[in-house]
Amino acid sequence: MTVWLAGQRVTAALLNNDAGQWTAYTPTWTSSGGAAPSLGNGTLDGEYSLNGSTCTVRIGLIGGSTTTWGGGQHRFNLPFTAASLVNSNFAWMGAAVGTDAGNAYYPGVCRVFSGGTFVMPLSPTTSTGSAPGEWNATRPFTWGNGDYMALEVTYKPA
Repeated sequence: MTVWLAGQRVTAALLNNDAGQWTAYTPTWTSSGGAAPSLGNGTLDGEYSLNGSTCTVRIGLIGGSTTTWGGGQHRFNLPFTAASLVNSNFAWMGAAVGTDAGNAYYPGVCRVFSGGTFVMPLSPTTSTGSAPGEWNATRPFTWGNGDYMALEVTYKPA
């Protein structure tokens, strides 16, 4: 059951969300700085489900031959701003996996900062075993054509 928030209007989409149905949305892919990523002929897909007072988001990205991976850490917008937590250092956490097509899988996590509007994937190590960090054009590996990332996070909307 959806928790209705002050100021919300009853719409067909909100009524559908009462049943926890999935709703498609197109995430925006940006970076924390440097050159912006460009999807080119890649595929970016997203959907969310509101269930009670939580929102679960699923995002998938497959790089194409003309995809460029940007200069900063990857960020994907959320369908709703996340609620603030008791400390700004806390985050809503989820799962991530990166696939270096034909080579290896890289497990990770994704996080939404307290009061945040985007989700960021990160890994415990890179393909060379170096320090953890947010995913970018070369972390956890050098992304290219056919490489895939999947993110899923559950958080409370503001």
